[in-house]
Amino acid sequence: MPDKYPSMTALYADPVNVEGTTYGKRWKRHEWIQLVEAQATDNPETEKTVVAIHGGGIEGGTSEIALAVAGYDPATFAQAGDGRGFHDFWIFEGLLKSGNNDLHVTSTNYDDPIALELVRNARRCISLHGFSDSDAGGSNQIGGRDAELKSIVLEELTAAGIPALLATNPGLDGSDPANICNKTAGGQGVQLEMGPSFRASLFAPGCNTRELRKTNTNAEFSKLVAALRKALSRVE
Repeated sequence: MPDKYPSMTALYADPVNVEGTTYGKRWKRHEWIQLVEAQATDNPETEKTVVAIHGGGIEGGTSEIALAVAGYDPATFAQAGDGRGFHDFWIFEGLLKSGNNDLHVTSTNYDDPIALELVRNARRCISLHGFSDSDAGGSNQIGGRDAELKSIVLEELTAAGIPALLATNPGLDGSDPANICNKTAGGQGVQLEMGPSFRASLFAPGCNTRELRKTNTNAEFSKLVAALRKALSRVE
C-alpha cells in the first residue's frame, strides 16, 4: 500500500497532523568537544546515530530499541553503564489510537530537516524498522550500504542467538542512496528490519503497546540492544 504522504514535508503541512497529538518527535545531538591538542575529538561515539523513523504506533517497538541502542533507558532515560558510549538519535512516533500507518513515510522520501542533519553529521547510522512476518520469514534482515557495519551487526546478532540475515530483496535491502540511513558523511548506513512477532517478543506478555513497552522490556530486548551496541562500538 502506498504511503498517504509523499514526504515528511507533506505530512507536516497537513493541518490534521498536530505535533504532540498526532505524532511526536524526539532527538538528541551530543556536544562535540576537543580538549586535547591534536586529538580529533574527545567523544568520537557521537559520530554515530540511531534512528527510528516509524516509531510509536507505526512500527511498534522501534522507538524503545532506538533509545536503548543510543545508550538510554527507554523509560527513565538513565544512561547505559556498559562503557560503549552514547549516540545521537532521532525518533518519530505515531501517537494515534489507530491508523498510525497513515504517518508512515518511506525511508527514501524521508526529508525531516532535523533527522537529515543528525544523519549527515554522522559517520555511522543504524536505522530500525518493522516489516511483516511474511517478509521476515523467521529472520531479521540487515540492509544498507555500509558493508562493514552490516557484517558486524550480522555477526553480533548471530552470536547473541538472534535470527538474522543480509537482505537481498531490492525492496528491503536498504541500498538506495536516497534512503535516510545512507545519508551519512560517508554515504552509507545500516537498516535493520524486524518482524512484528520478533518485536513483540522483546516485551512482557500483554505489554506490547506504546504506553507499556518502555517499562516492560525483557531479557530478549536487552540481548538485542547489547548486540547492536557492541556492533556500533566495533566501528569508527
